Amino acid sequence: MRPSLKVCLLLGSIIAGSPALAQVAAPGTAMQDGSAPGPVEPTPTSAEVGQDDLTTGAGGDIVVTGIRSSLAASARIKRDSQQIVDTISAEDVGKFPDANIAESLQRITGVAIDRSGGEGQFITVRGLGPEFNTVLVNGRVMATDNPGREFSFDTLSSNMIQRTDVYKSSVPELQEGGIGATVNIITARPLDGEAGFNFAASAGAIYDTLRDKMGPDASAVASWTNDSKTFGVVLSGSYTDRYSQLDFVQTEGWLFGPQQIVAGTPDQTGLPASAVTVSDPIHTPQNVQFDRFKERRRRINVAGAVQAQLTDSLLLTVDGVFSDFDVFTDRNYFVTFFAQPFIGLQADENGTVTNFNRFGLDFLAANPDIAAGGYPAGVIDNITGPTHRLTQTYQVGGNLKWNPTEDVEMRLDVSKTRATLRNPGQFVVVGARTQTAPAFDLNKGGDLPIVSNLGDITDPAIATAHYLDVSNGSARDDGQEYHFDTNYKVHDSVLRGVSIGFGYTDRQKQRFSRNNQDGQCAYCGYEIPIDPSLIQAFELDGFLSGASGAESVPGQFFTYDPDAIIAYLSDPARLALPRSGRTAEEQAAEAARLLALPGGPFGVRENLNSRLDVTERVLAGYISMQFGGERWSGNAGVRVVRTQTISRGFELPVLAIRQTPGDDTLQYTFGEASPITVRNSYVNALPSANIKVNLTDKLIARAAFSQTVTRPTLTDLGVDNSYGGRVSVPLSSGGNPTLEPFKSTNYDLSLEWYLSSVSYLSVGAFYKDLSDFLELQTLPVERFGRVFNDTRTRNGQTGNIRGVEVGGQYAFDWLPGALSGFGVTGNYTYVASKAERDQALTDYECGYNGLSPHSANGSLFYEKFGISARGSYNWRSDYLRACRSDQGRPRNRSAYGQFDFSLAYDVTPNFQLYVQGVNVTNERVHEWSAIEDRFLLLQDTGARYNFGIRAKL
Repeated sequence: MRPSLKVCLLLGSIIAGSPALAQVAAPGTAMQDGSAPGPVEPTPTSAEVGQDDLTTGAGGDIVVTGIRSSLAASARIKRDSQQIVDTISAEDVGKFPDANIAESLQRITGVAIDRSGGEGQFITVRGLGPEFNTVLVNGRVMATDNPGREFSFDTLSSNMIQRTDVYKSSVPELQEGGIGATVNIITARPLDGEAGFNFAASAGAIYDTLRDKMGPDASAVASWTNDSKTFGVVLSGSYTDRYSQLDFVQTEGWLFGPQQIVAGTPDQTGLPASAVTVSDPIHTPQNVQFDRFKERRRRINVAGAVQAQLTDSLLLTVDGVFSDFDVFTDRNYFVTFFAQPFIGLQADENGTVTNFNRFGLDFLAANPDIAAGGYPAGVIDNITGPTHRLTQTYQVGGNLKWNPTEDVEMRLDVSKTRATLRNPGQFVVVGARTQTAPAFDLNKGGDLPIVSNLGDITDPAIATAHYLDVSNGSARDDGQEYHFDTNYKVHDSVLRGVSIGFGYTDRQKQRFSRNNQDGQCAYCGYEIPIDPSLIQAFELDGFLSGASGAESVPGQFFTYDPDAIIAYLSDPARLALPRSGRTAEEQAAEAARLLALPGGPFGVRENLNSRLDVTERVLAGYISMQFGGERWSGNAGVRVVRTQTISRGFELPVLAIRQTPGDDTLQYTFGEASPITVRNSYVNALPSANIKVNLTDKLIARAAFSQTVTRPTLTDLGVDNSYGGRVSVPLSSGGNPTLEPFKSTNYDLSLEWYLSSVSYLSVGAFYKDLSDFLELQTLPVERFGRVFNDTRTRNGQTGNIRGVEVGGQYAFDWLPGALSGFGVTGNYTYVASKAERDQALTDYECGYNGLSPHSANGSLFYEKFGISARGSYNWRSDYLRACRSDQGRPRNRSAYGQFDFSLAYDVTPNFQLYVQGVNVTNERVHEWSAIEDRFLLLQDTGARYNFGIRAKL
């Protein structure tokens, strides 16, 4: 016998399903459990859904189907909200539409995502990147392991999520910070359903095609509520262990400026020193790098909530979320670096270098007059070593809701959150000088540049020591929030209610950089040979197959055990061998200095120059008034926010900079560290207003106005400074503690047409007037007698973002028989922008980071006869990732489209088989600098499949 309607709705709401029987909040107010403003409406009942949206079980019981239930719930929340909002709801027991929350959110109008390891990690909304979108969990900010405020969706399993709301217009009750949108992830509440015990679980596997290896994927959720519905508990957990692989070719940017060149060919001899001339300014690639990353992504999530109705007017809710997410990465690179002079260099009409050869040892030997200039020969590097992202994150909160009278509600919400990160890693470089003259061919119009004439790169006898970085960085993000919200209902008046509230948050972000900075370049210069017995061959099989230029990729280079190399190079006698232009006595003294360091030359020590410690305290107060008439409603108010920041760290003076002889790597000598503290504060008044008009029973018009801010991310507010680079391009980076918030004045209009409880069509337009835009910039800065490419976040341009959104969903329930199971969803967003930067700093124009002018996605679904299927295609056009990125040039990503699917079959009413495919057409990511010919990246992550069985009681 199929489950009854009550059972289906209960399981759908409590066990991470649709928000069935959820309590309705006053329009535009915060929920009792700390969730963000906006009504949380119940799933439509059988009468509201309509007969065509239902299936009938034995005995005549009515059952709301999964996909339609989810779409109906999302449509109703959108329709009844007092602000502009879109929603994704779980389809059934522990069944969010995708295995990753971000991958579901990309199906919302105006939302696009960025991926890490082929898995959704960050979101962009209306052309504004992840740093400009606030993400809440149950209405509260959750700490993040990221350097910024950006929320990593890959840390949370979707199995425990009940609903995710995307608020595109603001109300005073809503926490500030989201210029693009505010996203609220909602977990289950036990008192939202019926009494009794309920349980659901799934067990399956994840398979990545590139890695060709499976890992487990399991989840379970249980709830219990007493008969009187005064006490309830819900607990969910999940475990995922995914094995993946990334294959990619990249350059680390294009150098712009005059270059030394030699006209001719690599086999010429006896050239005079005068053969080296200087070109006009051109764009030259710094290197070409072939990479294979093998990753293991292990995630453990636990979420739970306890609710107690203490009295008729007093409700206590305590909830928590915990994530343990670890990414273990083993890396193998093969790199050839390019440094001037260049032989036979050619450039096209855009000043982009298309062909050249580097000096090789043979060329220098055949041209002693040129060699006397001290020019280094070409190099090849083999790089290996693990790097890990080890994170733990939790949030715990308590919410007390009190209704002293029928018209008064007060809510006190207290929460604490913490995220920790450890980044242990090794970056071990074993390289060689090339006998031959390495050649570069842009392969214009192809997928990959071509590198050739490298010689025998697999001969272990050529291996020499170069660079060795051992690190164990860490970060910690601590936050606590206190909110007091009140709502007063007003009767018999256009004024329907008044909300007043206060909030206080205290957040501290710390980062500790620990490595062997003093010993990283102990062997720079390619002068000390490596024992050939420590070298092994590395096969780069199946690498970017089908890409134009992939046939020239080295199929084999060498690798090694990084610990064995570290042990080999730690030998005091080997450290004392003369090199880097030092005499035997000078090198012996240098070796003694390195060995005297704590842990020796490769011991991990804190780099105080990179220490970050920023505290942010925010005090906010708001007043909001709700209005309404026979066919209209609205709200208006203001939120006033005072922000204080304290940035602490250390300043280390640079005493000397030296070039490694025979190499172009820069080495820095620092003085004693001295503590430094910088304070900053500012106040923002943020008005907002929303109006909603029911033009007919099915047609709704909306308008919204607001002023919003995005505060600088805490990591960007540090006083830290880091230095590195090469002779041709010295590099520096760090924080900027006096940053101001990025401000936006926003205007929205929308029209929504509801054809049924499931089907609707919406059209919207938005305009954002921007100032003090926050952007990671790379600018030329003079320091220590050199011009550095200095990268840090700065307040910059003004401008605007404007766009149009069209979205909708439609169920073909009027078709006969089996055809009535079909339906479609889709949307399209067009975004245009204008940015006003200081063009004196650059010779090109940029828009806004993360803004794709066009984005669209569409899904075809089918649900009938126990079959639940969905195919989805998501696409976004070219977009700018950073205006000033590698070598201070723009970084762009090409248009990208991806096809995903899900298929499930109900073996019985309580057991379901499922399979999901992500990127099944194996699309690849392509990035370029300023113009498409200047190649930066081609990355392949392969396809991913999830499959298994679900069960529910």
